[in-house]
Amino acid sequence: MREPLLKEVFEDTRIKYIFTDFFDTIVHRTVHPNYVLRLWAKYMIRELGLSLSIDHLYFTRYEATHYLVKQRKVNAGEIPYRHLIREIYRRLKNQLKNNLTGTSDDFLEISEACEFRAESNVQFLNNETVETLRHFKSKGLSVYCVSDFYTSEQLIKRLISHHDLEDIFDGVFISSEHGCSKHEATFYNYLINKLSINAEEVMMIGDNHRSDVSNAKKSGLKAFHIPNADQIKKQKKLRFGNDFKDYKSIIRHLYKRGNSKKVSPYSDYVIFFSLFIEKLYSECRKNNIQNLFFLAREGLFFKKLFDYYQDLNALEGGQFVDTHYLKMSRQSSLQISLKPLEEETFSYLKANYANMSIKNFIENFTFSDKDKHDILHSLDSDTESKIEGFFASKAFDELLSNTKFKAVYKKHQIEQKTAFSNYLKSFEVAFEKEGVYLVDIGWGGTMQDELYKFFDKTIPVKGYYLGLKEFRSSINADTARWGLNFEISPYLNYADQIMMANTELYEQLAQAPHGSTLGYQDDASQYTIEYHEPHEKAVYDKYIAQSQDVMFALFQEYCKRTNTICYEPEMAQSIVTKYALKIGTHIPKRKLKWVQSISEGFYSNIGNNAVGEDSYKMSILQGLKNNLPTIKKYLISPEEMVKYIMRSKLSLYKKNRLLYIPTSPIYYYILLNRRLKKIIGKKVYLKYSHFR
Repeated sequence: MREPLLKEVFEDTRIKYIFTDFFDTIVHRTVHPNYVLRLWAKYMIRELGLSLSIDHLYFTRYEATHYLVKQRKVNAGEIPYRHLIREIYRRLKNQLKNNLTGTSDDFLEISEACEFRAESNVQFLNNETVETLRHFKSKGLSVYCVSDFYTSEQLIKRLISHHDLEDIFDGVFISSEHGCSKHEATFYNYLINKLSINAEEVMMIGDNHRSDVSNAKKSGLKAFHIPNADQIKKQKKLRFGNDFKDYKSIIRHLYKRGNSKKVSPYSDYVIFFSLFIEKLYSECRKNNIQNLFFLAREGLFFKKLFDYYQDLNALEGGQFVDTHYLKMSRQSSLQISLKPLEEETFSYLKANYANMSIKNFIENFTFSDKDKHDILHSLDSDTESKIEGFFASKAFDELLSNTKFKAVYKKHQIEQKTAFSNYLKSFEVAFEKEGVYLVDIGWGGTMQDELYKFFDKTIPVKGYYLGLKEFRSSINADTARWGLNFEISPYLNYADQIMMANTELYEQLAQAPHGSTLGYQDDASQYTIEYHEPHEKAVYDKYIAQSQDVMFALFQEYCKRTNTICYEPEMAQSIVTKYALKIGTHIPKRKLKWVQSISEGFYSNIGNNAVGEDSYKMSILQGLKNNLPTIKKYLISPEEMVKYIMRSKLSLYKKNRLLYIPTSPIYYYILLNRRLKKIIGKKVYLKYSHFR
């Protein structure tokens, strides 16, 4: 406790009331006061989905305050908070027009919530002052909080409650609510009259010499100065902070933690998942999305991350996105979109799995084992051998005309639609009114397209993906899709090339503990028909589950630390891309061995039902063999090489462990190449013909 203050108060028997400042007296901030306003801007942009930079909104507020001060000829702390926010709203409405929805009252309510979030995230108590005030209270003195501040009294009361200090105060008075201030020496006499007390009965304590001491004494109050030199020095240093360095230090920390030998290899992929979830939440707020459907199986881990992020960042009383887990797969999505046999073209299978056996084709349907057996044994064609150009073969024509197949197919097509329709109804979401918003890992949007077909193209089905590598069908407004970390539309840029490396790892690291959805059954206790391939299950249990635990812990840390940093999406993308390049080129033996182990569980539930490491086979060597001009392309745009590095190293390492080749020099070559391009690109037109 502050003994000199206690002594001074108790020696003067006339003192019955304590007036105390709030900021830098009761609480301190971990950031500069102006930074709190930038945090407010960050939270407002996120909550309202505004297409503005943090600085844009910050300086809009700054100019609105300056305008009202000049217009009313008052101190900034004397402007009613609601008037300030309405002026900000007026300016934004004029600029953003229909992109700023809601009334000025709605804007005010959200603003107050963001002010509270910004302040509460950076405040900590001055315990010595708090203990002293509690002692005064215990001795029967009345304690009032008296502060010059730009927000409402309600906000300060919420902060007091946040710090569990309600029992201390008999009242709270804020300058903006009463149109007078300590700074102008008009607040004290106003409060003396309002409380019907005598000035000599009051001790004012605070850190500001002018407002809390000199002006209090001029008004006849006793005053005690709370020394604050150390905090003032810290505040001055905080003015020289750097958002870029702050954010980069967090990503660097995650990278180091994720690369520690104590955790699973590639736990550093949490960096990419964090960026994705952050962007996804922003999109939900921007588009006023009420229900979000995370697709199996990667969606289960993404849903866990999103739910945590939302719980941490959603404003109290604000809009909340309801999240759902929808069990679908490419195979099950094909079942629900099947047309009558005479209309069905099997376009997806035809485009992606042109060569297969009759047996492989039949395995793409959830027919009973007996029906499969009967169909296969009723055919004259060889059902086991792979057929080149299967869908143009006589064997396929024979199958389509087979009586048993036609009967089983018709029954299956009707049952799948009915079961899936009832499955969707179980979510109790008004799809006809809201449409459907899907979340998945990527890479082309097959399940989105098939779901749109299921709805007979009458309900919009839109998708948010970690990345998009291809468009397998024409895109329209009802089937819009976005790759939030990377995408091929409108064109592949440098960051996209780097971020899309090793998509198989994205998939396996976000895998779920349950099997793949093969189809649907009309059973409310279990609508899905699932199969968990044994190798895949073993890999999840042994490797992936542990890795996800590590990544979730790192994600929690990321969310908490970035909550008080002001950074733009472009800045985050730039920093994360650089670490993606590092992760994609720095591949030690430890990581290669781990990838080799988990590749045994890479299972495709469609087409030829491949199991194992087929998806990791494409390499730089194969690319060179297929395309000699690739050498020139890699020299000019080496970032296009990154997606093949790990696959090439894995292929060589499997053949002979002595063939392990360090690839970290590629990292430095790409950085040098990138820097040279930026320099050259400013001077000549080469970027339009040779590089971006």
